[in-house]
Amino acid sequence: MGRQTDDGLTMNQLAERNAEYVMTIAELEEKCAALAAKLSMINDLMGAAEQVNKLAQEAAEKLVQECNALTAENAGLKSALNDILQPDAAVLEKNHRVRALDAMETPATDAFLAEVRASARNEGINYAASRLAAAFNHGFLDKPVSEVLDVTRMILSAKEDLANDPLPAADGLSGEYAEKSIEEWATQLRKGAAL
Repeated sequence: MGRQTDDGLTMNQLAERNAEYVMTIAELEEKCAALAAKLSMINDLMGAAEQVNKLAQEAAEKLVQECNALTAENAGLKSALNDILQPDAAVLEKNHRVRALDAMETPATDAFLAEVRASARNEGINYAASRLAAAFNHGFLDKPVSEVLDVTRMILSAKEDLANDPLPAADGLSGEYAEKSIEEWATQLRKGAAL
């Protein structure tokens, strides 16, 4: 028999117990590392959530400010309209009333409408570019890929061009120009079909 310890275990038994403890410690260290990784991930998520919350609060504050500005403008417009529509105002000439309405400044409303226009313009541009790409991908355009790519990029670049210069182009490239071109092309096609 092997040598025994004070608690009555042999050296082999102690070695077995030690091996069990080493395995248990290794398992616990793995669990601890996994929990530490989860905790780190949770801390990162908490940080991101705090940033998102801060951005949401700032956006909400901005919306409240915009709403308050619109409310103030609306009250001013109602007041001015009430003044114009008073019985005494009937004596004022019609042009004076129109000039009074034209002179009213509405910066908050103008800014809100500009944002709506920009968003709608970008959606329209994206729609047009997508329609062109879909027409090509489904075989409705008999053009080289490079040409379709160039035109699609050109359409999408209009978002940046219009963001920098929101007024219609001086060269007449507006919806009217496109509609006139469509009419001319349709006329040419009808003439060609009649021949």
